[in-house]
Amino acid sequence: MSQRFRYPVCLVIVSLVLVAAGCTRASRSPQAVFSTQELADRLLVASDLEGTWKSNTGPAGADLSTTGIIDDANRDKLPQFELCDKVSQESRDALKVVEWQAFRQVDKEVDNPITPPKDREGHMIFVQEWLVSGESNDLELIFNDISGAFKECLGDIPTGEEGPGQITEVEIEPIGDQRVAALAQFEEAGGVGTWNIYSVFIRAGTVLMGATAVDIVMGDLEPELKLADLDKILSTALSKL
Repeated sequence: MSQRFRYPVCLVIVSLVLVAAGCTRASRSPQAVFSTQELADRLLVASDLEGTWKSNTGPAGADLSTTGIIDDANRDKLPQFELCDKVSQESRDALKVVEWQAFRQVDKEVDNPITPPKDREGHMIFVQEWLVSGESNDLELIFNDISGAFKECLGDIPTGEEGPGQITEVEIEPIGDQRVAALAQFEEAGGVGTWNIYSVFIRAGTVLMGATAVDIVMGDLEPELKLADLDKILSTALSKL
């Protein structure tokens, strides 16, 4: 069973330049740029979501900060959005300009959890959120590059380390100024389970949010995480910005 604190072969890597600002939330202009601390304070927490969730600071040795702040010491330890082979070099180059400022993963406590390494039936459900802030015009251009890369990755996932499977675009609720979402569904290596991964990018003014909502299913079970659940999670996340 693969370690759940990762993002498998699917869509795009994104990063963004860190910025600094010192405004408080109460006095903030809708177009003001958020500081790293302000973004970290607005990340989803376990109590924001329906059901029982808990924060995940990574596998042994990762030691990611519970504050959600990304710094040079922990940046390389974060899960990454991996590029699919179909993404053009132009899109790859355009996305190199970016670095996230805040990150958190929360895991759902399910009735039938997968218990590695021998359990062969159940679910692992988790949500990962990345935030970054910058000038809205710059983020709009970055979002357009990300959206293009998403569309390049739609289609079949060939059999390899993971797969076979498929990536399809999905329509989420109209939140934020720009949004794109896809669902990747593919077999775990060896065919012992199925990954169901919603990948989302939303620009809301001066904030870019990346999110993944994942349901790993083993055994003769259906995914529990539905598009309606994703919409609730995203709406909650956007309401905090």
